[in-house]
Amino acid sequence: MKYIIHKLTHTFLTLACLFLVSSCDEDAMFKKEMYKQVFAIVSSDSYNVFAEEVDLGDAQPGYISVSLGGTTTADKDIYISFIEDIDLFNRYNKGTYDIESSKYAKLLPPSHYRIDDYHLTIPAGERNGRMEIRIDPAGLSPDSTYLVSLKIDDFTNYEVNPDKSDVLYRVDLKNYWAAQKTATNYTIKGNLDGGNVFGVKRVQPLSWNSVRTMAGNITFEADTAIINPNSIILETGDDGYVSIKPYKDIEIEQIDTDPDYPNKFFIDDDGFRTFKSFLLHYQYRLAGTDAYHEMREELRLEFKEENK
Repeated sequence: MKYIIHKLTHTFLTLACLFLVSSCDEDAMFKKEMYKQVFAIVSSDSYNVFAEEVDLGDAQPGYISVSLGGTTTADKDIYISFIEDIDLFNRYNKGTYDIESSKYAKLLPPSHYRIDDYHLTIPAGERNGRMEIRIDPAGLSPDSTYLVSLKIDDFTNYEVNPDKSDVLYRVDLKNYWAAQKTATNYTIKGNLDGGNVFGVKRVQPLSWNSVRTMAGNITFEADTAIINPNSIILETGDDGYVSIKPYKDIEIEQIDTDPDYPNKFFIDDDGFRTFKSFLLHYQYRLAGTDAYHEMREELRLEFKEENK
């Protein structure tokens, strides 16, 4: 009997020791993972896109950011260098659009950006570092998606997350009147050739003081075969006067003698809501047609001053 009790006690102690050793190992592994310091490029979605809205106008700075994970900050400087690499860019186009090559994103032309230093540092005691990329958006089209494709080439200290070691920096255009990132739709109320027109109208940023929209009540489609021959430009001066111009082949005759539709942009505040408003009057003729169409229209977009 004593032998059996001794045997059971020995077995129990052995199992207890094994449990404690296992628990200690698991705890050590957990702490190792919890404190593990791995850095990654800040981006979103499976293609590591980082989108930045850029005001149309003069060249301006944007940034590629890298962040260090773990429960503590870096205890030594991390130097990280980048190179341009189109592998992720190609995978993005193929994975997003497959064989619809007409929809493919474009590499941002070198004339529209500059990176003076392809390095960044996460200083000791901190978690983040960033690299400047200067964007010159003038002349870019709202019909295209523009990307700069970069990846980490080399680094000192710690580890890089392999799934976050490259990035597609996307440029989204905007100005005071419209934005590319989120579609801008103004409500429309007007008159076309004697008939009333109601609905919404897509407005897109074109330059620092101009936007593009469809003439008359032509329906917008994200297709340059539709956009190019049917679009007009609204260019707003400092005094609010709007010059209406052809975008491509369309013919435009601006009518400035109508006091109800004086070709003006203004802010309309009714005491409850605030609107960006256009009052426009023009005639247009589509390429290859004989008839002119006369359009009077009011375009309105509700907005809040802090989101202007």
